[in-house]
Amino acid sequence: MRLSEFILYDLEAILQEWETFAASLLEPNQRMDKIALRDHVKDILKAIAVDLTEPQTEWAEKQKSKGRHDLLDAKGHASITHGKERLALGFSLNAAVAEYRALRASVIRRWQKSLLDTEISDAEIGDMIRFNEAIDQSISQSATSYTFEKEQQARVFDSILSSLPDLCFTFALDTRFAYVNKAVSEFFSRPSNQIVGKQFIDIDPLSGIEIQHQIEHVIRAKTELHGEIHHQNPSGQIQFFDYLLVPVIDQEGRVEAVVGMARNMTERKQREDRIWHAANHDPLTDLPNRRLFLDRLEQQMKHAARIGSRTALLFIDLDSFKEANDRFGHETGDRLLQIVADRLRLCVRESDPVARFAGDEFCIILEDWIDIQSIELVAGKILTALASPFSILDHSVRISASIGIALSPRDASTPEDMIKKADQAMYSAKIAGRNQFRFFSPQEAA
Repeated sequence: MRLSEFILYDLEAILQEWETFAASLLEPNQRMDKIALRDHVKDILKAIAVDLTEPQTEWAEKQKSKGRHDLLDAKGHASITHGKERLALGFSLNAAVAEYRALRASVIRRWQKSLLDTEISDAEIGDMIRFNEAIDQSISQSATSYTFEKEQQARVFDSILSSLPDLCFTFALDTRFAYVNKAVSEFFSRPSNQIVGKQFIDIDPLSGIEIQHQIEHVIRAKTELHGEIHHQNPSGQIQFFDYLLVPVIDQEGRVEAVVGMARNMTERKQREDRIWHAANHDPLTDLPNRRLFLDRLEQQMKHAARIGSRTALLFIDLDSFKEANDRFGHETGDRLLQIVADRLRLCVRESDPVARFAGDEFCIILEDWIDIQSIELVAGKILTALASPFSILDHSVRISASIGIALSPRDASTPEDMIKKADQAMYSAKIAGRNQFRFFSPQEAA
């Protein structure tokens, strides 16, 4: 069951479990209106469940992260009202935030229990990530509204931000840290008193210059700035962060500080990269697949047209592959294709794309080639490499290749035409006896 369905199905049980915890947050002399206590939390959960079923554009997600009130959804409005009313009910800020932690824990614990005997899918993992992000956003929106209602803003600000997993900080007008939350101290492995009063470049020399310039821009332009940055930790691991810098403007319209927040996007980026890689690469050889190859061919041909260079396309079909596959089995055939891919990579420059086009067909783009002799040299190198015996699972397998070559702009001006001309040239090589290459010839095609 997807998380959105589970929340709506188990809503009453989740609220009852959460309500018991929420009641414990109040002092004995405080009165609790149960209807008021749970109404907005119920609305938030329902809104999150609806949000999980709907695709969200990157633009909308960024606008929401900036707190655009005209883009607030039902969850946002409920979260803002929740923060204001919690103050009126006598909750401390930590207690209001603790409600969300309890709510998060209740939902995740009950959902995981329901999935105990099933394998969690990528979609369900995505639901978990989006749910956590939605709760974090609700915490931020609720706590912000609470802060605006409370007199002692500095103490409230520190309490809320210290409870968030995101990196939260403020800069003075001299671009030095004025405040950092617990997450920042933990991230840099320094106590806050060793960060406050220093510039970003003092703490992170690699990323500091860029951030420094952006803080200065926010102060000058009086406008918020959203960006992404990567950071290498002491162990060498690269982490990716999505961050927001916002000017704090006083009643006279002057900037008095800059507030920042950064969220670790490494897990999401890695997941997106895995999905993109799987969609654009052949699972057997890990070479670019037909779709990605055609895109790269189109980009290369456009680039070549702009700078006046030339492009060569090599269409490679393996001779006798079917016979080898039938004789030695599919396992040997699969391994043979993997080794062919490895040998092809070694025959060209690292910048020249190699792809598995289909079955036992491969394609190579030779970018910015100089002369015909250079192309012939590469094609000959490929023929020699593929004609050498393959030792696979105690078998000595022999194949060869037929290569068709099309040139741009001489033979074609579109990727589809390039593929067609190179394919025709490849068939000419097959007809001529295999284990050889042929350039596209209009006469032979006719």
